[in-house]
Amino acid sequence: MKNILFFKLSLYFFALFFIPVSVANANEPLSLTLQETIETVLKNNISISVQSYNSKINEQFIFEKEADFDPTVDFEFTVGEETRQSASTLADSKTRDLDYDWDFSVSQKFVTGGDYELTMDNNKNQSSSSRTSLNPIYSSDLALTVTQPLLKDFGIDLNKREIYIAKNDQKISDHQFTEKVIATIAETENIYWDLVFSIEDLKVKETSLQRARDLEKQVKAQVDVGTLAELEILQAKSDVASREERLLNAQNLIDDNGDNLKSILNFSFDSEEGLIKIIPADSPVFEPGSENSLEEALQTALIHRPDLLAKKKELDNRNIETKYNENQMLPTLDLIGSLGLNGLSGDSATTNGAYDTALSEAFSTKFGLWEFGLNLSYPLGNRAAKSKLAAKRLEVAQLLLDIKELEKNIVVEVREAHRQIKTDIKRVQATRVARKLAEEKLNAEEKKFKVGLSTSFNVLEFQEDLAEKQSNEIKAVIDYNKSLNRLNQVMARTLEEHDIKLFSKEDS
Repeated sequence: MKNILFFKLSLYFFALFFIPVSVANANEPLSLTLQETIETVLKNNISISVQSYNSKINEQFIFEKEADFDPTVDFEFTVGEETRQSASTLADSKTRDLDYDWDFSVSQKFVTGGDYELTMDNNKNQSSSSRTSLNPIYSSDLALTVTQPLLKDFGIDLNKREIYIAKNDQKISDHQFTEKVIATIAETENIYWDLVFSIEDLKVKETSLQRARDLEKQVKAQVDVGTLAELEILQAKSDVASREERLLNAQNLIDDNGDNLKSILNFSFDSEEGLIKIIPADSPVFEPGSENSLEEALQTALIHRPDLLAKKKELDNRNIETKYNENQMLPTLDLIGSLGLNGLSGDSATTNGAYDTALSEAFSTKFGLWEFGLNLSYPLGNRAAKSKLAAKRLEVAQLLLDIKELEKNIVVEVREAHRQIKTDIKRVQATRVARKLAEEKLNAEEKKFKVGLSTSFNVLEFQEDLAEKQSNEIKAVIDYNKSLNRLNQVMARTLEEHDIKLFSKEDS
């Protein structure tokens, strides 16, 4: 079995054993690392399973085309009787003939384009005619006929073209499968990081709400003792209400992202595992400089992108078909040869002969025949072959343009992904500075508020600003990780990055 894709999950077989144990208590949250999530998705994803069948189907096409060169064995047995009236006065008024035929043949096509047929025809005839010297008559004929094209349809590669095309089609299916797996992993990682962001953003909003509530208590205490106007408490309460609304939206976003992750994990929402709350165990990393250089990224993408590899295999198929159509422009010139042996026996007035006697005479090589010759044929104008060849050459030219266009798009995608990482690095650095400054400003403003040099409105504004800067920092780090994911995807390094290998049975 060739080129059937399977998963080799090199870290451990989490997908096979983790879920059944973890769903024992539906009230316990399910903690998943990114690697565990990806492995479970690959195990459960329906669309990947459907895509993997294409390679298996195309493998059967290879066997089908290879079967064109298998030998064929035929056996035929017939019995027939004929009664015929005679017009001659010298012969019997009617004759009755009973024939038994048992014929055997073996035929096979050569990879060079020729073929052979070995036949053995046997007959037993019983006749009521008085003029027959042998009755019954046994005959046995052995013949070998070989035909070999010398111009048109000649050549091993030419006659195995369907096998080559079928193998290329299977490789195309494998590349498409790889592309599907990479896209699924990339989507899974993005959903995972979206869930991480929504959880971390909820923490920011919970802290922001708690700050507002603490300030509300301080303001209320000062209003009660008359050091602040009644308006201050209204401002604090209004801000608390606004932050409670944002908290609810953040909680709803967690549920949405959790459902998205369960969906790609193929968890049924009415099952135990579908009711579990998923907690991401991994945190986003920020390691600027770990990404490939642009030149390395471009080189890797142009070598390993499965969609480009699939296009190149399509081009191989078109070139194979073009060479075949070029051959069809040649005249037909076939070498034909036949060799035969025969034997005859029967009963007469003086001798008795059976079938084995006829067979023995045939293999004695005393009686035989041979024939050799050439067959030449060429259609005048040959317009059909010329038209097909022109069409195939146009298809090759068109596919070459498609490949060039795809290569250009790959370069654009890699450049954009690489540039986005550089942008995200600067964003993370900028948001960290902004968050630190917002913390310092809030601390300073809170100190001023305590000594009566600021208002609750100002403190609340600085609190809002800090929460926004904290969310921006988290979002920038998450976007950096998603940009790394995107770069790995456009470089076709996703499988390597997650230590997952797709391989065929012949590799195992």
